[in-house]
Amino acid sequence: MTIDRYLLRLWIGPFMGGIFFVLAVMLVARALKLLGAYSDNPETWSLIASLLLLTMPFFLLQIVPAAFFLSLQNTISGLQQHSEMDALRASGLSYRRMFRAFFVVAALLWGGLTYISMVMMPEGQLGFNNIIARIYAMQGSISFAPQRFTQGLGGVSVYVDGEDEQGVYHGVILEDHRNGSSVIYSARSARFEMGASYLLLKLSDGVRLEGEGADQRMLAFQRYQVSIPVPDATRRVLHSFDHVTMMTVSELWHKLQSGDNHAAAVAEWNRRLLLPSTVLVLLFFALPLSLTRKRSGKAGAMIAGIVLLLLIYNMQLVLHQQVSQGTFPGWTMWLGQCVVLLIGLYLSRRAEEDRLPALFMRLVNPAG
Repeated sequence: MTIDRYLLRLWIGPFMGGIFFVLAVMLVARALKLLGAYSDNPETWSLIASLLLLTMPFFLLQIVPAAFFLSLQNTISGLQQHSEMDALRASGLSYRRMFRAFFVVAALLWGGLTYISMVMMPEGQLGFNNIIARIYAMQGSISFAPQRFTQGLGGVSVYVDGEDEQGVYHGVILEDHRNGSSVIYSARSARFEMGASYLLLKLSDGVRLEGEGADQRMLAFQRYQVSIPVPDATRRVLHSFDHVTMMTVSELWHKLQSGDNHAAAVAEWNRRLLLPSTVLVLLFFALPLSLTRKRSGKAGAMIAGIVLLLLIYNMQLVLHQQVSQGTFPGWTMWLGQCVVLLIGLYLSRRAEEDRLPALFMRLVNPAG
């Protein structure tokens, strides 16, 4: 038990640090993307924070297996580089005995990730889509900030100097480029009225400019109206049964049995079960990919581990796409996973026997 606690202490720090660091990077990247798209309305800031929380289940399904695997590689490589592995082997401990605690850890992580994948991820997807719909609806409730161009109105940009107590805007400039050519309106004042699916701009005392150069035409007006289609402010609320990625376990299972849109349901069902199993597959690669020569350091092992992660994740993505399109049957997603697992089991057994294939060792540690 002492060796188990010692190895777990070596592993837990890099594991937790890796999760927090990568999760922070992914959330910041997603936040910047969302802010760039939806930051015009001040209320969207709180909604964007909710969006980031709702994306965490999917991110965790990607991050946790990778963090488990890379931190375990780091632990094994550290023991190897400092000759602690040799001392443990000389005392009669096998590799399997040294790292038995990580089989328990992998099983616990697999159980937790399965719950995240089957329950939390579809709930997060549903909440995410509903918040995006709400943000779009909010964009239909138009308000204009003084001395700032408001864009995103279907090809129309609006600038106002200010607004009085009666809700009348003053110093209004409007550019309409919906038809491929720019039409500019300049008005002393304007009122904006929302309809069911449009925004009506009632301009007063201004000019309308159309065309360029010698073809430019100017029209002075006392009253002029411009109608702009806007998103429906009463966009309907999405429900879990609207798409397979948002369905509960029972709804998805029922859809599988009904045969309606069968390919998409099969792909989603297998994806939810397969993603958590990646942590079990990676467990068997940690030892063989980490037994590098002492003089080579950890770099070769870690690079090989990252390459393996990229190969597995891309294989899963490609097979999921093919199954969802009906090109491949659902079991092919598991075939790819099982092939990788068998390779890991083979290499793990050879590592236990200190007989890793020479070609494999040259690939992992080409400088050796």
